[in-house]
Amino acid sequence: MIEKHHQAGGRLNTLSKDGFTFDMGPTFFSMSYEFDKLIDECNIDYPFEFIELDPLFTVNIKGVDKPFTIYKDIDKLTEQFIEFEPNFKEKITAHLNKTETLYHDTVNHIVHNNFDSLFDYFTKLTKVPLKHTPLLYKNMWSELCQSFDSQEARMIFSLVGFFLGATPFDTPAVYSLLNYVELKHDGYHNVKGGMYKIVEGVTGVLKDKGVQFIYNTEITGAKAKNGTIDALTDKNGKEWRADAYIINSDAAWFRGKVLKHKEYREEKLKRKKWTMAPLTIYLGVKGDIKNLSHHNYFLGNNFNKYANRVFKNRTDKETPYYYVNVQSMSNPNAAPTGHQALFILIPSPHLLYKKDWSDKNEVANRVIEDLSNKTRCNIMNKIVSKTVFTPYDWRDMFNLYKGSGLGLAHDMSQTGWFRPANRDKKYKNIFFTGASTIPGTGLPMAVISSGLTTERVIKHLKK
Repeated sequence: MIEKHHQAGGRLNTLSKDGFTFDMGPTFFSMSYEFDKLIDECNIDYPFEFIELDPLFTVNIKGVDKPFTIYKDIDKLTEQFIEFEPNFKEKITAHLNKTETLYHDTVNHIVHNNFDSLFDYFTKLTKVPLKHTPLLYKNMWSELCQSFDSQEARMIFSLVGFFLGATPFDTPAVYSLLNYVELKHDGYHNVKGGMYKIVEGVTGVLKDKGVQFIYNTEITGAKAKNGTIDALTDKNGKEWRADAYIINSDAAWFRGKVLKHKEYREEKLKRKKWTMAPLTIYLGVKGDIKNLSHHNYFLGNNFNKYANRVFKNRTDKETPYYYVNVQSMSNPNAAPTGHQALFILIPSPHLLYKKDWSDKNEVANRVIEDLSNKTRCNIMNKIVSKTVFTPYDWRDMFNLYKGSGLGLAHDMSQTGWFRPANRDKKYKNIFFTGASTIPGTGLPMAVISSGLTTERVIKHLKK
């Protein structure tokens, strides 16, 4: 396994600094049963341990005095909306029943399948009941407007759209099935010792099986021969030969940059729809910060306007919407005794829209000040460690196109067959896995992607 970064994991990585340990990217995940399937099919023991989150997260909305605490327990959840959404229990139950049906009617036909042709893709689509067809022509926000009357409920249950790296106004309504996954089917999980334990556990198993890891080595070129790739070359000119290659770099970017496919050249990539870029802040803080739970969202009161402008850098000097994870709350070893480790994520425009990030500290300080005001704690005076990563940092660390945090967006024109395939069309021994190929973005989708790609490789090697 050849890796550009100094350690494995890609975006599922870790930052150690000043005695603190931070999850760099994902801080929690859903669909834990996809890991069960991975462990079972690989016939190994679990090399890490899950921590189920309860409650799932809290949401702070400007102008609302009390934060919303989101539980899987419907009765507890209903208590949060008494003042805002009449008949909430009936509405959320109906919404979850609808999204449950949507999930079970689609996931096995679309998410867990390879597609050998456009005809094959449409054939599998025909197995999805016609009653779901209207969702193909609506966005997530429109669907939530049918389920709930209050702006607060619509905002909170649309946050799953941000998990896909987009806004609910850009995310197809079919992805509302994630409300069922988060609130009823599985919930959210962390990992004992931090999310990077997933990487350490998996690489440990692979090393025991004889897999070699080569770090600080970037693949920059390819040599073709008779319709296959004969060798991949690294930045130092060294050639790496194999019967088959599995690429975990961004599938769209790699096809253009390394394989030189014309349909993925720069002007073509620019016209595709990409997910948000992350501006991430890692804070080591002395003492406790009250009024924060494990996972926290801080939203303004202009959600529609902000969400429709943020990814195109049209929010000027507004205080950003942001997410805060207190990593030391579930994993005390993330911080020295008497300290806290905080991860802050600010959804931001990628580098096609915002090229100048010289204001990174100004933006970060504005968020820290806002968080201080909302927690009634002067966090700035408690900081003993601070790191800020811009979209440039994310681009350069992991070859993310224009700093796009989750790769290609989940537009209907970039889903299923229309997403870059997990096997190269030109070179038959090149395969792809990860966020920008099928089935899509996010940690559980990457796990599913690995299984689908494995099917392709096994079939290829048996020929």
